[in-house]
Amino acid sequence: MKRLYYIISFLVILFLFNSCYDDDSSLAVKEIAEIQVTSNVKDTINLYLGDNISIKNQYSYTGDDISWQWSIGKYTENAVTDQVSTVFKEISTEPDLEYKTTDLGHYFLRLVTTNKYGSDIRYYHVFVNSEFEEGYLILGKREDGKGSLAFMKTLTPEEIAQGLQPEFRQNLFAYTNDGEELGEGPIDCDKVYDKLYIMCGKAQKLYQIDAKSFQLVHVFDYSIYGNDFVPQDLISYDSKYCREIYSTSPNGGVAKVQIADLEIFPYTDLPQNIKFTRTYDRPNYSASKVIAFIDDVNSKIYASGFNAADFSFSYFPCYDYFDGREIIQVFFDVDGNMLVYTIKEDKYYLTKIGSTLTSFETLQLDVVYERVCTENTTLFNKNSVFEVNDPSSCLFFGNQNMVYKWTYNQSEIPSKAFITLPDGEIIKCMNQSADHKQLYVGTYNSSRSDLKGSLYIYDSDTGKAIGKPYEGVADEPVKVMYKVK
Repeated sequence: MKRLYYIISFLVILFLFNSCYDDDSSLAVKEIAEIQVTSNVKDTINLYLGDNISIKNQYSYTGDDISWQWSIGKYTENAVTDQVSTVFKEISTEPDLEYKTTDLGHYFLRLVTTNKYGSDIRYYHVFVNSEFEEGYLILGKREDGKGSLAFMKTLTPEEIAQGLQPEFRQNLFAYTNDGEELGEGPIDCDKVYDKLYIMCGKAQKLYQIDAKSFQLVHVFDYSIYGNDFVPQDLISYDSKYCREIYSTSPNGGVAKVQIADLEIFPYTDLPQNIKFTRTYDRPNYSASKVIAFIDDVNSKIYASGFNAADFSFSYFPCYDYFDGREIIQVFFDVDGNMLVYTIKEDKYYLTKIGSTLTSFETLQLDVVYERVCTENTTLFNKNSVFEVNDPSSCLFFGNQNMVYKWTYNQSEIPSKAFITLPDGEIIKCMNQSADHKQLYVGTYNSSRSDLKGSLYIYDSDTGKAIGKPYEGVADEPVKVMYKVK
Protein backbone atom coordinates (compact mmCIF):
# COMPACT_ATOMS: atom_id res chain seq x y z
CA MET A 1 0.00 0.00 0.00
CA LYS A 2 2.84 2.34 0.90
CA ARG A 3 4.54 1.55 -2.42
CA LEU A 4 1.30 2.44 -4.34
CA TYR A 5 1.19 5.78 -2.52
CA TYR A 6 4.69 6.71 -3.74
CA ILE A 7 3.83 5.83 -7.35
CA ILE A 8 0.62 7.97 -7.34
CA SER A 9 2.51 10.90 -5.80
CA PHE A 10 5.21 10.72 -8.50
CA LEU A 11 2.59 10.74 -11.29
CA VAL A 12 0.86 13.80 -9.80
CA ILE A 13 4.17 15.74 -9.64
CA LEU A 14 4.98 14.76 -13.20
CA PHE A 15 1.54 16.03 -14.37
CA LEU A 16 1.95 19.37 -12.62
CA PHE A 17 5.47 19.83 -14.09
CA ASN A 18 4.19 19.18 -17.59
CA SER A 19 1.37 21.71 -17.14
CA CYS A 20 3.88 24.40 -16.18
CA TYR A 21 6.07 23.59 -19.21
CA ASP A 22 3.12 24.01 -21.62
CA ASP A 23 1.96 27.28 -20.07
CA ASP A 24 2.22 30.32 -22.39
CA SER A 25 4.03 33.00 -20.45
CA SER A 26 3.49 36.66 -21.11
CA LEU A 27 7.17 37.44 -20.29
CA ALA A 28 9.35 38.72 -23.15
CA VAL A 29 11.55 36.05 -24.85
CA LYS A 30 14.76 37.00 -26.71
CA GLU A 31 16.41 34.42 -28.99
CA ILE A 32 20.21 33.91 -28.79
CA ALA A 33 21.94 35.43 -31.80
CA GLU A 34 23.96 32.45 -33.05
CA ILE A 35 27.18 32.86 -35.03
CA GLN A 36 26.85 30.80 -38.18
CA VAL A 37 30.25 30.58 -39.87
CA THR A 38 30.95 29.02 -43.25
CA SER A 39 34.38 28.76 -44.85
CA ASN A 40 35.87 28.12 -48.29
CA VAL A 41 37.55 24.84 -47.30
CA LYS A 42 36.48 21.40 -46.16
CA ASP A 43 37.09 20.00 -42.70
CA THR A 44 40.13 18.06 -43.97
CA ILE A 45 42.95 20.08 -45.52
CA ASN A 46 45.89 18.54 -47.42
CA LEU A 47 48.81 20.73 -48.43
CA TYR A 48 52.58 20.70 -48.88
CA LEU A 49 55.20 21.90 -46.44
CA GLY A 50 55.74 25.63 -46.87
CA ASP A 51 52.24 26.24 -48.26
CA ASN A 52 49.83 28.56 -46.47
CA ILE A 53 46.70 27.42 -44.69
CA SER A 54 44.33 29.87 -46.33
CA ILE A 55 40.77 30.06 -44.98
CA LYS A 56 38.19 32.76 -45.71
CA ASN A 57 35.05 32.86 -43.57
CA GLN A 58 31.53 34.19 -44.03
CA TYR A 59 29.22 34.72 -41.08
CA SER A 60 25.67 35.94 -40.51
CA TYR A 61 26.11 37.74 -37.21
CA THR A 62 26.10 41.52 -37.64
CA GLY A 63 27.14 42.65 -34.18
CA ASP A 64 30.48 44.25 -33.50
CA ASP A 65 31.26 42.22 -30.38
CA ILE A 66 32.45 39.08 -32.18
CA SER A 67 35.99 37.76 -31.54
CA TRP A 68 38.05 35.17 -33.38
CA GLN A 69 40.73 32.81 -32.12
CA TRP A 70 42.64 30.46 -34.40
CA SER A 71 44.80 27.81 -32.68
CA ILE A 72 46.80 24.86 -34.00
CA GLY A 73 48.36 21.80 -32.41
CA LYS A 74 50.00 18.53 -33.38
CA TYR A 75 47.65 15.55 -33.55
CA THR A 76 49.15 13.04 -31.12
CA GLU A 77 47.70 9.57 -30.60
CA ASN A 78 48.78 7.32 -27.75
CA ALA A 79 49.63 3.94 -29.26
CA VAL A 80 48.65 2.12 -26.05
CA THR A 81 45.40 3.85 -25.05
CA ASP A 82 44.38 5.17 -28.51
CA GLN A 83 43.67 8.52 -26.86
CA VAL A 84 44.29 11.67 -28.88
CA SER A 85 45.90 14.67 -27.23
CA THR A 86 46.68 18.06 -28.73
CA VAL A 87 48.41 21.07 -27.22
CA PHE A 88 47.13 24.16 -29.01
CA LYS A 89 48.88 27.47 -29.59
CA GLU A 90 47.17 30.64 -30.78
CA ILE A 91 48.19 31.77 -34.28
CA SER A 92 45.65 34.46 -35.25
CA THR A 93 42.75 36.59 -34.05
CA GLU A 94 41.51 37.64 -37.49
CA PRO A 95 38.34 36.31 -39.18
CA ASP A 96 40.34 34.94 -42.14
CA LEU A 97 43.46 32.82 -41.71
CA GLU A 98 46.77 32.92 -43.57
CA TYR A 99 49.32 30.68 -41.86
CA LYS A 100 52.51 29.25 -43.38
CA THR A 101 53.27 25.63 -42.53
CA THR A 102 56.76 24.95 -41.20
CA ASP A 103 56.66 21.29 -40.11
CA LEU A 104 55.35 18.04 -41.52
CA GLY A 105 52.61 16.10 -39.80
CA HIS A 106 48.94 15.81 -38.88
CA TYR A 107 47.50 18.81 -37.04
CA PHE A 108 44.25 19.96 -35.43
CA LEU A 109 43.23 23.49 -36.39
CA ARG A 110 40.65 25.09 -34.09
CA LEU A 111 38.53 28.19 -34.64
CA VAL A 112 36.67 29.66 -31.65
CA THR A 113 34.19 32.47 -32.42
CA THR A 114 32.68 34.34 -29.48
CA ASN A 115 30.07 37.04 -28.96
CA LYS A 116 28.09 38.20 -25.93
CA TYR A 117 25.69 35.30 -26.28
CA GLY A 118 28.24 32.50 -26.31
CA SER A 119 30.86 30.71 -28.39
CA ASP A 120 31.11 28.37 -31.33
CA ILE A 121 34.01 25.95 -31.97
CA ARG A 122 35.01 24.43 -35.27
CA TYR A 123 37.84 21.93 -35.96
CA TYR A 124 39.83 21.10 -39.08
CA HIS A 125 42.20 18.21 -39.77
CA VAL A 126 45.34 19.58 -41.45
CA PHE A 127 47.79 17.20 -43.14
CA VAL A 128 51.11 18.85 -44.00
CA ASN A 129 52.86 16.62 -46.54
CA SER A 130 56.18 16.89 -48.31
CA GLU A 131 56.33 17.34 -52.05
CA PHE A 132 59.65 15.46 -51.82
CA GLU A 133 58.17 12.47 -50.04
CA GLU A 134 58.42 9.97 -52.92
CA GLY A 135 59.96 10.12 -56.36
CA TYR A 136 63.16 10.06 -58.41
CA LEU A 137 66.25 11.65 -56.88
CA ILE A 138 69.47 12.49 -58.71
CA LEU A 139 72.63 13.49 -56.89
CA GLY A 140 74.64 15.48 -59.41
CA LYS A 141 78.03 17.12 -59.72
CA ARG A 142 77.99 20.68 -60.97
CA GLU A 143 80.65 22.09 -63.28
CA ASP A 144 82.28 23.81 -60.28
CA GLY A 145 82.58 20.40 -58.57
CA LYS A 146 79.90 20.94 -55.93
CA GLY A 147 76.98 18.63 -55.35
CA SER A 148 73.38 19.27 -56.36
CA LEU A 149 70.02 17.57 -55.87
CA ALA A 150 67.31 17.20 -58.50
CA PHE A 151 63.97 15.59 -57.63
CA MET A 152 60.81 14.59 -59.47
CA LYS A 153 57.87 13.76 -57.25
CA THR A 154 55.47 10.94 -57.99
CA LEU A 155 52.11 12.51 -58.78
CA THR A 156 49.02 11.54 -56.84
CA PRO A 157 45.91 10.34 -58.73
CA GLU A 158 44.29 13.71 -57.95
CA GLU A 159 47.23 15.60 -59.48
CA ILE A 160 47.18 13.39 -62.56
CA ALA A 161 43.42 14.04 -62.91
CA GLN A 162 44.18 17.77 -62.78
CA GLY A 163 46.46 17.35 -65.79
CA LEU A 164 49.75 17.95 -63.97
CA GLN A 165 52.91 16.58 -65.60
CA PRO A 166 55.89 15.20 -63.64
CA GLU A 167 59.03 17.30 -63.84
CA PHE A 168 62.38 17.58 -62.11
CA ARG A 169 63.03 20.43 -59.71
CA GLN A 170 66.59 21.69 -59.39
CA ASN A 171 68.85 22.85 -56.54
CA LEU A 172 66.60 21.36 -53.88
CA PHE A 173 69.24 21.29 -51.16
CA ALA A 174 69.74 25.03 -51.50
CA TYR A 175 65.98 25.58 -51.80
CA THR A 176 65.16 23.78 -48.57
CA ASN A 177 68.15 25.05 -46.58
CA ASP A 178 68.13 28.82 -47.06
CA GLY A 179 70.61 28.82 -49.93
CA GLU A 180 73.23 26.57 -48.33
CA GLU A 181 75.06 24.38 -50.85
CA LEU A 182 76.50 20.88 -50.82
CA GLY A 183 80.28 20.60 -50.75
CA GLU A 184 82.72 19.58 -53.45
CA GLY A 185 83.19 16.06 -54.73
CA PRO A 186 79.77 14.38 -54.38
CA ILE A 187 80.26 10.62 -54.21
CA ASP A 188 77.10 8.86 -53.10
CA CYS A 189 73.67 9.25 -51.56
CA ASP A 190 71.88 6.61 -49.47
CA LYS A 191 68.55 6.55 -47.66
CA VAL A 192 68.74 5.16 -44.14
CA TYR A 193 65.27 4.88 -42.60
CA ASP A 194 64.00 8.48 -42.28
CA LYS A 195 67.23 10.23 -43.28
CA LEU A 196 69.24 10.79 -46.45
CA TYR A 197 73.03 10.76 -46.27
CA ILE A 198 75.04 12.59 -48.93
CA MET A 199 78.80 12.12 -49.09
CA CYS A 200 81.01 14.85 -50.53
CA GLY A 201 84.54 13.50 -50.52
CA LYS A 202 86.63 16.51 -51.44
CA ALA A 203 84.76 18.61 -48.89
CA GLN A 204 85.29 15.82 -46.30
CA LYS A 205 81.66 16.07 -45.27
CA LEU A 206 78.70 13.76 -44.84
CA TYR A 207 75.34 15.57 -44.90
CA GLN A 208 72.44 14.11 -42.92
CA ILE A 209 69.11 15.47 -44.16
CA ASP A 210 65.48 14.65 -43.47
CA ALA A 211 64.30 12.19 -46.12
CA LYS A 212 60.91 13.89 -46.51
CA SER A 213 61.65 17.59 -46.25
CA PHE A 214 65.31 17.62 -47.46
CA GLN A 215 66.09 19.92 -44.56
CA LEU A 216 69.59 19.65 -43.13
CA VAL A 217 69.83 17.82 -39.80
CA HIS A 218 73.57 17.42 -39.20
CA VAL A 219 76.93 17.61 -40.97
CA PHE A 220 79.68 15.09 -40.16
CA ASP A 221 83.13 16.63 -40.73
CA TYR A 222 85.84 14.07 -41.53
CA SER A 223 88.59 16.65 -41.15
CA ILE A 224 88.05 16.30 -37.39
CA TYR A 225 88.68 12.57 -37.75
CA GLY A 226 91.90 13.28 -39.71
CA ASN A 227 93.04 16.05 -42.02
CA ASP A 228 94.21 13.55 -44.64
CA PHE A 229 91.09 11.36 -44.44
CA VAL A 230 89.22 11.98 -47.69
CA PRO A 231 86.12 9.72 -47.80
CA GLN A 232 85.69 7.92 -51.10
CA ASP A 233 82.62 5.78 -50.43
CA LEU A 234 79.42 5.51 -48.39
CA ILE A 235 78.49 2.10 -47.02
CA SER A 236 75.06 1.75 -45.40
CA TYR A 237 71.66 0.09 -45.77
CA ASP A 238 68.07 1.31 -45.53
CA SER A 239 66.70 0.21 -42.18
CA LYS A 240 65.90 1.76 -38.82
CA TYR A 241 68.36 -0.79 -37.40
CA CYS A 242 71.28 0.70 -39.33
CA ARG A 243 73.35 2.42 -36.66
CA GLU A 244 76.70 2.79 -38.42
CA ILE A 245 77.99 4.07 -41.76
CA TYR A 246 81.46 3.20 -43.06
CA SER A 247 83.88 5.01 -45.33
CA THR A 248 87.42 4.43 -46.56
CA SER A 249 90.08 6.89 -47.66
CA PRO A 250 92.68 6.45 -50.43
CA ASN A 251 95.16 7.81 -47.90
CA GLY A 252 94.46 4.90 -45.59
CA GLY A 253 92.06 4.07 -42.80
CA VAL A 254 88.41 3.09 -42.36
CA ALA A 255 86.01 5.43 -40.55
CA LYS A 256 82.79 4.50 -38.78
CA VAL A 257 80.02 7.06 -38.34
CA GLN A 258 77.79 6.32 -35.36
CA ILE A 259 74.46 7.86 -36.30
CA ALA A 260 72.97 8.04 -32.80
CA ASP A 261 76.06 9.63 -31.21
CA LEU A 262 76.79 11.90 -34.21
CA GLU A 263 80.44 10.90 -33.93
CA ILE A 264 83.15 9.48 -36.22
CA PHE A 265 85.43 6.70 -34.95
CA PRO A 266 88.04 4.35 -36.47
CA TYR A 267 86.53 1.07 -37.64
CA THR A 268 88.84 -1.27 -35.76
CA ASP A 269 87.51 -4.45 -37.40
CA LEU A 270 89.76 -3.56 -40.36
CA PRO A 271 93.45 -2.61 -40.39
CA GLN A 272 93.84 1.17 -40.39
CA ASN A 273 97.19 1.18 -42.19
CA ILE A 274 95.89 -0.30 -45.44
CA LYS A 275 94.98 2.07 -48.25
CA PHE A 276 91.77 0.57 -49.58
CA THR A 277 91.14 1.81 -53.10
CA ARG A 278 87.44 0.92 -53.41
CA THR A 279 84.61 -1.00 -51.84
CA TYR A 280 81.49 -2.86 -52.87
CA ASP A 281 78.40 -3.51 -50.77
CA ARG A 282 74.84 -4.62 -51.24
CA PRO A 283 72.90 -1.78 -49.61
CA ASN A 284 69.76 -3.67 -48.68
CA TYR A 285 68.24 -5.00 -45.48
CA SER A 286 68.75 -8.72 -46.13
CA ALA A 287 72.46 -8.34 -46.89
CA SER A 288 73.44 -5.40 -44.75
CA LYS A 289 76.90 -6.67 -43.82
CA VAL A 290 77.88 -7.99 -47.25
CA ILE A 291 80.81 -5.69 -47.93
CA ALA A 292 84.12 -6.12 -49.75
CA PHE A 293 87.07 -3.81 -49.06
CA ILE A 294 89.55 -3.89 -51.94
CA ASP A 295 93.27 -3.23 -51.75
CA ASP A 296 94.32 -2.98 -55.40
CA VAL A 297 97.98 -2.28 -54.58
CA ASN A 298 98.44 -5.63 -52.83
CA SER A 299 95.70 -7.55 -54.69
CA LYS A 300 93.71 -8.33 -51.58
CA ILE A 301 90.00 -8.43 -50.81
CA TYR A 302 88.90 -8.12 -47.20
CA ALA A 303 85.47 -9.63 -46.55
CA SER A 304 83.62 -10.86 -43.48
CA GLY A 305 83.42 -14.56 -42.83
CA PHE A 306 84.81 -17.46 -40.83
CA ASN A 307 88.57 -17.08 -40.43
CA ALA A 308 90.20 -20.45 -39.82
CA ALA A 309 93.44 -18.75 -38.76
CA ASP A 310 91.96 -17.79 -35.39
CA PHE A 311 88.54 -19.50 -35.56
CA SER A 312 86.59 -16.25 -35.53
CA PHE A 313 84.11 -14.42 -37.70
CA SER A 314 85.90 -11.31 -38.89
CA TYR A 315 87.21 -9.36 -41.87
CA PHE A 316 90.29 -10.98 -43.39
CA PRO A 317 92.03 -10.98 -46.81
CA CYS A 318 90.62 -14.29 -48.17
CA TYR A 319 93.83 -16.19 -47.32
CA ASP A 320 95.71 -14.04 -49.89
CA TYR A 321 94.04 -16.08 -52.65
CA PHE A 322 94.13 -13.22 -55.17
CA ASP A 323 97.78 -12.27 -54.74
CA GLY A 324 99.40 -11.61 -58.09
CA ARG A 325 96.11 -10.89 -59.85
CA GLU A 326 94.58 -7.62 -60.94
CA ILE A 327 91.17 -7.29 -59.34
CA ILE A 328 88.73 -5.92 -61.89
CA GLN A 329 85.41 -6.06 -60.06
CA VAL A 330 83.81 -7.64 -56.99
CA PHE A 331 80.11 -8.21 -56.37
CA PHE A 332 77.74 -10.40 -54.33
CA ASP A 333 74.73 -12.47 -55.30
CA VAL A 334 71.49 -12.58 -53.33
CA ASP A 335 72.78 -15.41 -51.12
CA GLY A 336 75.85 -13.47 -50.06
CA ASN A 337 78.27 -15.42 -52.24
CA MET A 338 81.14 -13.25 -53.47
CA LEU A 339 82.05 -13.18 -57.16
CA VAL A 340 85.44 -11.81 -58.17
CA TYR A 341 86.48 -10.92 -61.71
CA THR A 342 90.26 -10.85 -62.09
CA ILE A 343 93.06 -11.06 -64.65
CA LYS A 344 96.42 -12.83 -64.37
CA GLU A 345 98.91 -13.39 -67.16
CA ASP A 346 96.35 -12.28 -69.78
CA LYS A 347 93.75 -14.74 -68.51
CA TYR A 348 90.43 -13.53 -67.09
CA TYR A 349 88.88 -15.44 -64.20
CA LEU A 350 85.46 -15.39 -62.58
CA THR A 351 85.69 -16.86 -59.08
CA LYS A 352 82.70 -17.63 -56.87
CA ILE A 353 83.35 -17.87 -53.13
CA GLY A 354 80.86 -19.18 -50.57
CA SER A 355 79.16 -16.76 -48.20
CA THR A 356 81.17 -17.88 -45.16
CA LEU A 357 84.42 -17.54 -47.19
CA THR A 358 85.89 -20.61 -45.50
CA SER A 359 85.03 -24.24 -46.18
CA PHE A 360 84.40 -25.95 -42.83
CA GLU A 361 85.70 -29.19 -44.33
CA THR A 362 89.04 -28.01 -45.68
CA LEU A 363 89.42 -24.85 -43.53
CA GLN A 364 90.52 -23.06 -46.70
CA LEU A 365 88.86 -20.53 -48.98
CA ASP A 366 85.51 -21.93 -50.09
CA VAL A 367 85.92 -21.62 -53.87
CA VAL A 368 82.60 -22.79 -55.33
CA TYR A 369 83.98 -22.48 -58.85
CA GLU A 370 86.57 -20.62 -60.87
CA ARG A 371 86.05 -20.20 -64.60
CA VAL A 372 88.20 -18.76 -67.34
CA CYS A 373 86.39 -16.08 -69.34
CA THR A 374 87.32 -15.91 -73.00
CA GLU A 375 84.63 -13.84 -74.72
CA ASN A 376 84.50 -10.00 -74.68
CA THR A 377 86.57 -9.91 -71.52
CA THR A 378 87.39 -6.19 -71.62
CA LEU A 379 83.79 -4.97 -71.89
CA PHE A 380 83.42 -5.36 -68.11
CA ASN A 381 86.24 -3.36 -66.55
CA LYS A 382 87.22 -1.27 -63.52
CA ASN A 383 85.36 1.75 -64.88
CA SER A 384 82.11 -0.11 -65.46
CA VAL A 385 79.12 0.93 -63.39
CA PHE A 386 76.93 -2.08 -62.68
CA GLU A 387 73.93 -3.48 -60.84
CA VAL A 388 73.26 -7.06 -59.74
CA ASN A 389 69.77 -8.21 -60.68
CA ASP A 390 68.64 -10.97 -58.33
CA PRO A 391 65.53 -12.36 -60.08
CA SER A 392 67.53 -13.02 -63.27
CA SER A 393 70.86 -13.82 -61.55
CA CYS A 394 72.50 -11.42 -63.93
CA LEU A 395 74.67 -8.34 -63.98
CA PHE A 396 73.79 -5.10 -65.77
CA PHE A 397 76.90 -3.12 -66.58
CA GLY A 398 77.52 0.01 -68.61
CA ASN A 399 80.10 0.74 -71.27
CA GLN A 400 79.90 4.16 -72.96
CA ASN A 401 76.24 4.43 -74.08
CA MET A 402 75.45 0.71 -73.90
CA VAL A 403 74.09 -1.55 -71.16
CA TYR A 404 75.06 -5.22 -71.21
CA LYS A 405 73.25 -8.04 -69.45
CA TRP A 406 75.58 -10.80 -68.25
CA THR A 407 74.19 -13.98 -66.71
CA TYR A 408 77.18 -14.41 -64.45
CA ASN A 409 76.89 -18.16 -63.90
CA GLN A 410 78.13 -18.35 -67.49
CA SER A 411 81.72 -17.45 -68.30
CA GLU A 412 80.98 -15.74 -71.64
CA ILE A 413 80.30 -12.04 -71.52
CA PRO A 414 77.78 -11.16 -74.25
CA SER A 415 78.94 -9.01 -77.16
CA LYS A 416 75.50 -7.65 -77.98
CA ALA A 417 74.22 -4.74 -75.94
CA PHE A 418 71.01 -5.30 -74.01
CA ILE A 419 70.16 -1.56 -74.18
CA THR A 420 71.59 1.10 -76.48
CA LEU A 421 71.13 4.69 -75.40
CA PRO A 422 71.22 7.69 -77.77
CA ASP A 423 74.57 8.75 -79.21
CA GLY A 424 76.50 11.11 -77.01
CA GLU A 425 75.08 9.74 -73.75
CA ILE A 426 77.72 8.33 -71.38
CA ILE A 427 76.49 6.07 -68.58
CA LYS A 428 77.54 7.47 -65.20
CA CYS A 429 75.44 5.50 -62.72
CA MET A 430 72.72 2.87 -62.49
CA ASN A 431 70.22 1.68 -59.93
CA GLN A 432 67.13 -0.52 -59.73
CA SER A 433 63.65 -0.47 -58.26
CA ALA A 434 63.17 -2.33 -54.98
CA ASP A 435 61.69 -5.34 -56.81
CA HIS A 436 64.48 -5.26 -59.45
CA LYS A 437 61.91 -4.97 -62.24
CA GLN A 438 63.07 -1.55 -63.43
CA LEU A 439 66.55 -0.33 -64.29
CA TYR A 440 67.43 3.34 -63.82
CA VAL A 441 70.29 4.70 -65.94
CA GLY A 442 71.85 8.11 -65.30
CA THR A 443 73.81 9.56 -68.24
CA TYR A 444 75.92 12.59 -69.10
CA ASN A 445 76.07 14.32 -72.48
CA SER A 446 78.75 17.01 -72.77
CA SER A 447 77.18 18.45 -75.94
CA ARG A 448 73.96 19.46 -74.19
CA SER A 449 73.45 23.08 -73.32
CA ASP A 450 72.69 23.91 -69.70
CA LEU A 451 71.96 20.72 -67.72
CA LYS A 452 73.77 17.71 -69.18
CA GLY A 453 72.43 14.88 -67.02
CA SER A 454 69.52 12.62 -68.00
CA LEU A 455 67.51 9.71 -66.61
CA TYR A 456 66.36 6.70 -68.64
CA ILE A 457 64.13 3.97 -67.20
CA TYR A 458 63.92 0.44 -68.64
CA ASP A 459 62.18 -2.85 -68.03
CA SER A 460 64.77 -5.20 -66.50
CA ASP A 461 63.38 -8.26 -68.29
CA THR A 462 62.87 -6.90 -71.80
CA GLY A 463 65.15 -3.88 -71.96
CA LYS A 464 62.29 -1.76 -73.31
CA ALA A 465 62.02 1.87 -72.29
CA ILE A 466 59.39 2.73 -69.69
CA GLY A 467 57.82 6.07 -70.47
CA LYS A 468 59.66 8.96 -72.04
CA PRO A 469 63.28 9.73 -71.12
CA TYR A 470 64.01 12.66 -68.82
CA GLU A 471 66.74 14.45 -70.74
CA GLY A 472 68.69 17.46 -69.52
CA VAL A 473 67.16 17.36 -66.04
CA ALA A 474 70.24 17.31 -63.75
CA ASP A 475 73.93 17.98 -63.42
CA GLU A 476 76.36 15.12 -64.11
CA PRO A 477 74.67 12.18 -62.34
CA VAL A 478 76.57 10.58 -59.48
CA LYS A 479 73.67 8.62 -57.98
CA VAL A 480 70.13 8.02 -59.17
CA MET A 481 67.49 6.40 -57.00
CA TYR A 482 63.77 6.10 -56.48
CA LYS A 483 63.16 7.44 -52.99
CA VAL A 484 60.30 5.73 -51.20
CA LYS A 485 58.31 7.21 -48.32
